[in-house]
Amino acid sequence: MKELHPFSRYGLALILCENNLSEENKIDLDLIANQIELGLSEFRMKPANSYEGKEKVKFQYSQEEKGIKEKGGFLSPHVITTFKNERHILNAANEMLLACRKGVNKEVPFKTSFSPTCNEFTSFNIPPKNKEPSIGRGLPKGELIEAGLSTVSTLTHIKPCLQYRIDKKGMPEMYNCCIIPELSLDALINFIKLFKKLLVTKSSNELFIGDVTPKESGKGQNATITYEPKRPLLYRGNFPNPPRSSALGSIALLGAIGEFGKEAEVSELAQKVLDSLKGATIYMIKYGDAKTFTYNHHVIDLAKEGNLRKIVDAVYYSKLYNQDRRTSTNTEYQKFDLFSSHFLQFFNAPAFQDFLAFRVEYPNDVELLLKTYFIKMENIKPEIVTSARNLGKWLNSVAYHTAKREIKEGSPNYHEKIREQKAKVLIELESAAFAAKSGDALIAQVVTRAGRLSGMDAPNEADLFMEASMNGELKLAQAQNMIIAFSRLKSYKAQESSQSTQVENEEKEELDIV
Repeated sequence: MKELHPFSRYGLALILCENNLSEENKIDLDLIANQIELGLSEFRMKPANSYEGKEKVKFQYSQEEKGIKEKGGFLSPHVITTFKNERHILNAANEMLLACRKGVNKEVPFKTSFSPTCNEFTSFNIPPKNKEPSIGRGLPKGELIEAGLSTVSTLTHIKPCLQYRIDKKGMPEMYNCCIIPELSLDALINFIKLFKKLLVTKSSNELFIGDVTPKESGKGQNATITYEPKRPLLYRGNFPNPPRSSALGSIALLGAIGEFGKEAEVSELAQKVLDSLKGATIYMIKYGDAKTFTYNHHVIDLAKEGNLRKIVDAVYYSKLYNQDRRTSTNTEYQKFDLFSSHFLQFFNAPAFQDFLAFRVEYPNDVELLLKTYFIKMENIKPEIVTSARNLGKWLNSVAYHTAKREIKEGSPNYHEKIREQKAKVLIELESAAFAAKSGDALIAQVVTRAGRLSGMDAPNEADLFMEASMNGELKLAQAQNMIIAFSRLKSYKAQESSQSTQVENEEKEELDIV
C-alpha cells in the first residue's frame, strides 16, 4: 500500500488494532466496511430516557435520522463535519459502505464530506486536437481503499475529539474537531490502544450526562413549560478531565494521557506513547481545515511526570486583572486561553512573551510551569529561579495586604474590591519593573516601592536573585520576566477560594449556547 495521509493512516491503524492485525496487506475492503458501519451506528447522540421534568439526562449513541432533534438529539462530537453538512457525510459514508461491500478497489474522487482536509482545486482539461483546453474545478482522486480509511477516521469515536468554539462577530460557532498525531504505523497503533483504554477505564459516565433546561411560555393559566436537554460534557472532550475551554483541548489531552500513565497496568505503554509524540506533527482537524503543531519535549516530560493536567487546570482558573469572572462569552478570556495553549504547546520565547502579555493572576500550580520554562528554556540556574519565586511570593503578599488595608472590612463586594485593589498594586509593580533600564534599577524600583507599601524588607531567600540581577548574571529582560511572572502567583488559600467560586458560577451557565 502506498504512503497514506496521516488522517487515512489513522483509519488503517484503527482497523489493525480493532482486528488484532499487524500487517497492512491483511486490510481489505470488507474490514473497512465493517468499521464504517459501526461509525454510522454512532453518528448521533440522543437522550437515553425521558427528560421531562428532570434536571439532568443521560445520552447514548444513536443511528436515528428522522426526528432526532425533536427528541433532544445532536450530531455526535466525534463526527468530523458540521451541522449544515451532516447529510453529505451520511450520504458519502453509505455510498462508501456499498462500494466497499462490492470488494472492488478502484479510483474515486476525494470529497470533503469523508476527507475533511480535502477540497476542490483548479483542474485543466487536455482536449483532443483542434479543440480549446478548458479550466474547471476538480477533486483529487485516489484508491477506494484509502477513501474508505479516511471515512473510518471521520466517523470513529475512537479518536481524541471535542467541539471547538470560535466566536465570529459576537456569535459563537461550534466545530467538531479531532487531534491526530502523525506517527509510524506501529506508534499509531500504540496511541490507539492507549486511547481505547483511556476511554474504557477513565472516561466517567458523567461525560454522557447533560443538563435539562426548563422554558416557560405563556402567562397565567395558559403558561406551559417545555424541557430542553443540553449537550453532555462529552462535547468538551471525550477524554478524562476535558478542558473547560476548547482552546486548551490539545494540551489537555496530553495532560490526560500523562495522568493515565500513573496507572501501573498502562504505565509502560503511556510512557512509550508520550515519547513517540516528541517532535511528531500533530493535526487538529475540523471540516474543511487542518492546523498542525508539535508538542515541546519539555512539556511532554511534564505530562510523563503526571504534572501537566493540574497545570492546564490552573491556567484555566487564572484571573485577568481587568476582567470580571470568566463567562462563556468573555472574549478576553478566550484570547488568553488561545495564547496559553500556544505557550504550552510550543514552549518557546515568543510564545512565552505572548502568554506574559496578559496581566493575570495565576493559581499556585502554574509555578512548576514557570520554573520549568526558566530553567529548561532560558537556562537559568535552578537556585536563582527558586530565589526569584520567593521574591515574587513576597510581592504578591505585599499587594494583598496593601489592598486589605485600603478596603474597609464588611463593605459591599468586599472580596471583589480587594481583588481589584490588589490587581492595581501588582500592575504598579509590573510597570516599575518594565520601566527599569538596568538590573540595579529593576531591584531598586520594585523592591523599594514594595517595601514602602508594606513596611517590610524583601525576604533573605530572594537575595540570590537580586544579586544575579544587579551583577549582570541575568539579562535585564530575564530578570523583569521572572519578577512579573512569579509576582502573579496566588497563595494556596486565595487560589482555593477563587476556584470554588468560579466553578459554582460556571455550573449555572449552559454548556452549549448554539
